[in-house]
Amino acid sequence: MDDHLIRSYRRWQDAETSGHDDDADAAFANVFRSVAEERDVSPRFTAETMETVAAAAARDAVRARRVRTMVVPAIVVAALVAVYFGAGLIVSAFSATVVWLVNLMIGTIVWVANGMQSGPEGGSIMTSLGRAAAAVIANPAVTITILAIQACAMTALFVLQRLLGSDRESFR
Repeated sequence: MDDHLIRSYRRWQDAETSGHDDDADAAFANVFRSVAEERDVSPRFTAETMETVAAAAARDAVRARRVRTMVVPAIVVAALVAVYFGAGLIVSAFSATVVWLVNLMIGTIVWVANGMQSGPEGGSIMTSLGRAAAAVIANPAVTITILAIQACAMTALFVLQRLLGSDRESFR
């Protein structure tokens, strides 16, 4: 090592240990400049590198041209073959879907028509009312508790509506 580098290094270490950050940074820059020397790139290296890059670009262009001339037609042919052999399956699936939708629509119409025609029976309504009455008689505490909870909920909703100001004027 030369003496200038050793002196620059010691100056940097002294400034670093003494806490003078600006002086330490300047001394470090001086040490770095002394150690790192810039070397010029030889013109021969540059020429060889550019020739290598040009050759690689040419190979890539040839490869891309081959792909375009070979692979693209192969993909088109494969797609046509797939459509030809898959057309039967596609038409079959489409027709099955149409038939399923027509059956669903007809079944829905029949179900609605039967429901409208028969309507609720009087006997079933009376049976439901009888069951409800039997539940009240069998355990009135549960029924009264449920009714009390419903009354509290309705009261809370009424108070909340008044507090939030949700009246007819706000809907205009």
